[in-house]
Amino acid sequence: MKRASTKIVLALLLVAFSWPGIAHAEKKEVLARIGNKTITSADLEMLIGFYPEHQRALIRSNPENREAFIKDLVTIMVVSDEAKKKGYEKNKAIKRQVQLIKDQLLANAYLTKEIIEKVTVGDREVKDFYEKNKKVFEKPEQVRARHILIAVAQGAGDDVKAAAKKKAEEILGRIRKGEDFAKLAGEFSDDPGSKQKGGDLGFFPKNSMIPEFDKAAFALEPGGVSGVVETSFGYHIIKVEEKKKAETPPYETVKEEARRLALQTARQEQVSRFIDKSFKERGVKFFLKPAEKKQ
Repeated sequence: MKRASTKIVLALLLVAFSWPGIAHAEKKEVLARIGNKTITSADLEMLIGFYPEHQRALIRSNPENREAFIKDLVTIMVVSDEAKKKGYEKNKAIKRQVQLIKDQLLANAYLTKEIIEKVTVGDREVKDFYEKNKKVFEKPEQVRARHILIAVAQGAGDDVKAAAKKKAEEILGRIRKGEDFAKLAGEFSDDPGSKQKGGDLGFFPKNSMIPEFDKAAFALEPGGVSGVVETSFGYHIIKVEEKKKAETPPYETVKEEARRLALQTARQEQVSRFIDKSFKERGVKFFLKPAEKKQ
C-alpha cells in the first residue's frame, strides 16, 4: 500500500504546536518530543481530522502510514525551528502566505460548521432529486464480450504484422467452421487478463475500450462474431455474448446514492448562496481583465 500523503501546511503546525504547554481537551500518550514540544495521540487525531475521509482511513488503518505521518510532522517541525532561527518568520512574503493559509483554514472551518453541517435533506427531497436528475443514475448500454488477441508489438515491421493478421484470420476461419470460441481463446489469445477465462471481458459500457474495438463490439448482436479488428495492440476477434440496453435503475435501488448526491448538491447551493450574500454585504468588487479568447 502506498504511504499516505502528508502535505501538512506550516500554518497548521504553528497553530497546533508552536507554543509550549498548549492545552488540549484530552491528554494522551506522547508520540514524539522535539525539545520542549510534544506530539501526542490527541494532536495526531486532530491533524488527521483535517484530511478527507479516505485519507484518514489510510493513515489510521495502517501502522506504517501512521508512523510515516508522525515522522513527517516531526520533520516539518524540526526544519521549521531551523527556519525560525534564521529569521524566516520575519520574511514579508512568508508572513503573507501564513496569513492566507490561516484565512483559508478559518474559512473552511466556518463553512463546515456553520453552513455545510447544518444542511440536511429529507426523504421527499431525495426522491425529488432522483426524479429531476434521472440521467445521473442512468446505466449506459453495455455488452459482454469475449476476444482473442494476436498481439503485435509497437513499431513492429510489416512482415510481423502480416504474420499476426494471417494467424488471426486462420483462427477466425476455425470459429466460423464451428470450433469453440472460448477454447480457441484459451489456446491462442495473447491477452493474459482474459485468456484463462476463454477470452471473457465481462460487461463494459460504450467508450470504455479502445475506439476500434468498441465500435466493432457494439455493432454486433448477441452470438455475433466480428471479423479481424486491428488496434494498436494487434489483431482481435470479438464475440458478443450478451447486450444490456441503457436503463434507469428504480429509485429504491439507488436511494442511498441519490441521498448522497442530493445532500452534496444542497450543501453546494447553500454555500453559494452564503458567499453571494456575503459578497453583497461586504461590497466586494472585482477588477479583473477579460480573459483572452483562444484562437
